[in-house]
Amino acid sequence: MSAGLKLFIDFDGTIARGDVGNAFFRAFGGAVCQDWIARYHAGEISARACFAGERDAMGPLHRAEADAFVATRELDSGFAPLVALCRREGIPVTILSDGLDYYIRPLLEREGLGDVPRYSNKTSWGAPGDDGRAPLMLEFPFGNAECDRCACCKRNLMLGASGDEDVIVYVGDGYSDRCPAEFADIVFAKSDLQTWCQQRNISYLVFHDLHDVRRRMEELTQRRILRKRPRAEQRRREAYSAEA
Repeated sequence: MSAGLKLFIDFDGTIARGDVGNAFFRAFGGAVCQDWIARYHAGEISARACFAGERDAMGPLHRAEADAFVATRELDSGFAPLVALCRREGIPVTILSDGLDYYIRPLLEREGLGDVPRYSNKTSWGAPGDDGRAPLMLEFPFGNAECDRCACCKRNLMLGASGDEDVIVYVGDGYSDRCPAEFADIVFAKSDLQTWCQQRNISYLVFHDLHDVRRRMEELTQRRILRKRPRAEQRRREAYSAEA
């Protein structure tokens, strides 16, 4: 077992090829959904308000059509080998997503990975109308009452599952990965997160797909000493003290 290593990983754009959530809302809600996302990224609205706007733009859906869309999405072929490596080495893997369990669960189950622990925003279906369409209902059980940047607070979930002795690995690509990256010891980044890390002077390992992450994780398991990132460790102490 690789003592102390814990791996936390984003879903949309990291495990999944592309942002499934954004594609889903655009497919059924149209281009206006991109306007909601732009307002969210500009800091004009909260994450929950963005989700509500996208959901309202979609309106009620035929469940079969929504399910068929989700079925067309693909996962990075390197995710299963990465999970297998971590399980072999005793490294816990946890998925942290600011997306929806509606598409995350079936895509993982299709690949035989439905048992990987995961946290995300929750969905359910309302009563269908006479035309067979039903509203998609949203719940946010993992929000942060003190911060509305994300609907699912990855930072709190990551820190809550980690101890002082753990070396935290975070893998991500996008907007909602910025905050947890600041608290992780080892960051794998691409796309928007890579740019963010460069701007914030956060050390990171670039990856193109999860095969890259698996190879680097194999190297990490061979190290006798794994060093924590001092600034991340300090941020964690501050967060723990604030909660005390």
